[in-house]
Amino acid sequence: MNHEDQSNRYHYPVEGRTDGAIAGAVVFIAIIAAPALAYAAWHALVSWISALLS
Repeated sequence: MNHEDQSNRYHYPVEGRTDGAIAGAVVFIAIIAAPALAYAAWHALVSWISALLS
């Protein structure tokens, strides 16, 4: 019996594990990061205007 044949029986390819990684990152940026940055930018702008006018 060949040991290489036995060791390859339980070998699974890993090429498909990162297929959704880029899409997942885009969704994360679109749903979480972009609104959070917009919120922070809005509050910074309003704070700056408030300080300017007071």
